[in-house]
Amino acid sequence: MYARTPFLVQVNEAGQTGSKVELFISLTSTFPATPTYTLEKNNPSSTNNVTRYNVTPFVREFISNTYQNIRTLPSPATLTPSGASAYIQIKSYKNVSGTYTLIDTRTYRSFDGYRAYTEGDTLVTLPFAPWNNEAITFNASFPLFQYPSGMVFYYPQTSSASVPSGLLSPGYFTVFIGISAYVKYISLANPALTQTTNIDAVNQRYVDIPYIWQSASFPNTNYYFGGNIVEFYSPSDVLLYSFTFKPLRECRYTPVPIDFINKLGGWQRVFFFKASTDKITTTSEDYNFLTTVPTSDQWVVSDGQTRQMNRNARRKITVNSGSVDENFKFIIEQLMLSERIMVNNLPAKILTNDADLFKIVNKKDLNYTLDFEYAYDEVATVY
Repeated sequence: MYARTPFLVQVNEAGQTGSKVELFISLTSTFPATPTYTLEKNNPSSTNNVTRYNVTPFVREFISNTYQNIRTLPSPATLTPSGASAYIQIKSYKNVSGTYTLIDTRTYRSFDGYRAYTEGDTLVTLPFAPWNNEAITFNASFPLFQYPSGMVFYYPQTSSASVPSGLLSPGYFTVFIGISAYVKYISLANPALTQTTNIDAVNQRYVDIPYIWQSASFPNTNYYFGGNIVEFYSPSDVLLYSFTFKPLRECRYTPVPIDFINKLGGWQRVFFFKASTDKITTTSEDYNFLTTVPTSDQWVVSDGQTRQMNRNARRKITVNSGSVDENFKFIIEQLMLSERIMVNNLPAKILTNDADLFKIVNKKDLNYTLDFEYAYDEVATVY
């Protein structure tokens, strides 16, 4: 269930005069004993029994999109934090003149993603992505990362022997791994070197795994210097998705990392490698300092007649991607539609509302310029 797209629960039973749905919402798979919300409707008319409820606004308020700085790959992999999603159990009832009868109980896990209008009302957004991933056992692996399989992503190359932390960390996936499904890392420097994670014959789970493989026990053992391919497999060893991550050395500018909640509700990191410009915009209110009419020589000229109060500022930044592949437009689309963004590890909102989605046939050097405003006041107004 995607929390930004309506999810309708329909009750249409013979003889009903109305209906009710009980929503049990939790950050874990253990639900409260009493409903978090109860929604109820009468039939629209005597000839129309259909009642519908959109439940996603109620579950979305529980999702906080907790960010993790995942750099290593322990075994088992790090579970996705509870704040990144919410569980919802829906009990549907028909109402016959005040008597309620339970019809069914359905359970879902919701991420802060969305379904595109052009994808229609399908309940599956990816070839192997379950819409209802709690009520069924789903044997596959896939990332919350909807891009063309085989797409290449870049991260800044440094002289570090291990994956750096903080602003230069390449980033991580949120991944669903079904029973006996798995993820494989393949070194680009030496394709004979591979690492496989989370083959589990019992459990299905959401985990956070890094883009670049690095041992949790021996950080200097990693594929950071040359990059790697990340492949997602079914239990029967069928390759479902593949993404490539390569280092890119930027000699002049400081790359700007941008983290955002993407289309499927997972954190994603992308780097804008070229020139960035920092800006500051201030605001204030004027007031008259001399509140009474003075007599001769009762004021000091240096005091003035007006002053400012409530002076504050917002910082902004303009970033440039540098020369990118045509597929970079898919990242731009999802970034511009994101409602949760961090720039340089600070909360931000995107100001750019219009962007050309370049095609290589029309333009040879594809560079994207985006504007962001940091989402806080420079002078603290919270405590």
